[in-house]
Amino acid sequence: MDFNLDEALSIANNLIYAQEKRHLTDVETAIIQGAWYKQDYGEIAEKNNYTLSYISQDVAPKLWKLLSEVLGERVKKSNFKEALKRTVKNSLAFKENVIKQQSLIVSDAYINRPPVESLCYQEILQPGALIRIKAPWKMGKTSLMNQIFDYAKQHSYKTVHLNLLQADESTIKSLDKLLRWLCNSISRRLKLGKHLADFWDEDSSSNDNCTAYFEDYILANIDTTIVLGLDNVDRIFKYHEVASDFFGLLRSWYEDAKFLDDWKKLRLIVAHSTEVYIPLNVNQSPFNVGLPIELPEFNTEQVQDLAVQHGLEKDNILVEKLITIVGGHPYLLHQAFTSIRNQSIKVDEFLQTAATEAGLYRNHLRKIYTHLQQDSKLITAMKNVVEERRPVRIDSEEAFKLHSMGLVRWCGNEVEPRCNLYRSYLHDYLSA
Repeated sequence: MDFNLDEALSIANNLIYAQEKRHLTDVETAIIQGAWYKQDYGEIAEKNNYTLSYISQDVAPKLWKLLSEVLGERVKKSNFKEALKRTVKNSLAFKENVIKQQSLIVSDAYINRPPVESLCYQEILQPGALIRIKAPWKMGKTSLMNQIFDYAKQHSYKTVHLNLLQADESTIKSLDKLLRWLCNSISRRLKLGKHLADFWDEDSSSNDNCTAYFEDYILANIDTTIVLGLDNVDRIFKYHEVASDFFGLLRSWYEDAKFLDDWKKLRLIVAHSTEVYIPLNVNQSPFNVGLPIELPEFNTEQVQDLAVQHGLEKDNILVEKLITIVGGHPYLLHQAFTSIRNQSIKVDEFLQTAATEAGLYRNHLRKIYTHLQQDSKLITAMKNVVEERRPVRIDSEEAFKLHSMGLVRWCGNEVEPRCNLYRSYLHDYLSA
């Protein structure tokens, strides 16, 4: 059968979307394209302006592992093409599922959480806007950012989405490397040439160099508004000196936009999970200005709308049962409705096994448990939370961390498990 690169990318994208509720990233796409033409990782890295270690040791292994999971066979750089081709050729059910997934993607399955979206749409039209999105893991920060991008594009704005998870650790912990990565990445997304060397003066600070590059090159060469979305900025928080300078830079750009016309063209969206625990000067922090957005869980009506968007009929009983297990958690609900729609799991089986190793959420729950195991204080804190049937008070640092992971919700100054799924699973494992 004929099978080309575009088809391979489309199939891989749909497979990943069906399981992870996200699309292929730019770097994952670049790896598949390079592997298709039998390029080695060095060639892929050089062609796409990434470091070799980031491609070969970080993104590529994770990509092949993810494709192995969704295809049900071991996938490597050398065999991914045949693995995708084999799946398409041998499974009519797969083909039908791809069509369903494409239909779902085209329909842009997104559930509004009023007034969040309208506030963001109004704000992004303001000169020098800054929107701060905070929510725990898997609560829809990136989806909201994409909605704002789509709205901005309707006004002929250019958009750039940068995920800080794509930068390697050596980049994150060095301010100069981080700002160079930022400038290079934005220039590449905007199809601008490489002129960083012309603006990087060794006698000037990294912040000054970055500001000059933005003002004299990026903003000067783009004749429309630019919306820059920075996702997962909390990755920088642990490097306090870098974070202080980097976020101080964002605040200075926000302030410049009040007086300088060129800077009014730059609109910022900053998304993060954890609380801002770094000591920032009140006049140098971007986290006390602009529009703050905290994403809530879905309410019952929104859960029903999500079911309909997944091709299911309105079923109040099903919705109530799901909410009893996973609450209004967007990611967990997406997974449930997708599996039920595709008939890969029956409702009764889902309800009985959800919080077990035999259930739909086994991979998600294992990741949570593995993450908790890296911090004994978190283990102890979460054990206290799941063993009580009422909200409890725990150390504030552990409470903030567990909240950023999406495992607990605040009840005044106390916390309780975010949903019964987490309570049941973690109670069994942490009490063992």
